[in-house]
Amino acid sequence: MKLPLRDPDDPRILYKNSDKARRISVKIKPSDREVTVTVPGIRSLPKAMKFVRDQKDWIEVQLEALPPAQPFEPGSGILFEGEIYRLVHPRGRGHPYVDRENFEIIVPAPEGTFEGRVKRLLIREARERLTESTRFYADQLQRPVEKISVRDTSSRWGSCITRKGKGHISYSWRLISAPPFVLDYVAAHECAHMIEDNHSKAYWNVVAGIFPDYKKAKKWLNNNGPFLHAVGAEF
Repeated sequence: MKLPLRDPDDPRILYKNSDKARRISVKIKPSDREVTVTVPGIRSLPKAMKFVRDQKDWIEVQLEALPPAQPFEPGSGILFEGEIYRLVHPRGRGHPYVDRENFEIIVPAPEGTFEGRVKRLLIREARERLTESTRFYADQLQRPVEKISVRDTSSRWGSCITRKGKGHISYSWRLISAPPFVLDYVAAHECAHMIEDNHSKAYWNVVAGIFPDYKKAKKWLNNNGPFLHAVGAEF
């Protein structure tokens, strides 16, 4: 057998090989309603499959505990900027847009393309807001940002790498589903890493200097992160 491999008894479980891994690990991926099992070498696959069988009850509990999926389907409601917006699929052609007055996301799309157009719209909205917020907090810290990217990540809301004194910051597009103050917090959080590349007391002092109410936003994200990963997930 070759990896990656779907479990023959449960297609929600995906085995992946990692020569760097020292042990078998199981990770729930909320956005895909999947379970990724990291296998330390192909020879460990039988052991990994037995491990999964032994942990089946725990895996089922974790999957059942996920928030309800918010699929990209016409008429469905999804989180956008901390509110529930209804997805609307009008007839004809046109550019997708957000109707904030009526809490609707309008997405004209040919048959079979609705889901993809919704996701691209959300990524576009996320990029615009995160770029604006990042520039704002970077200016407060008087630090240059060379690159801002928005990706479909599952483990981090953001990351920052400083190269030659300039920040390269990446975000999850799912932050557009969070309330604006949470998105702004993550931008401030990543910008602060251009000053302190750690999570020390000095680092949090930097965050507090540009985003005083960071504890409220951090708590919201810790408590509600799974709901952001439910956006776009299928039933």
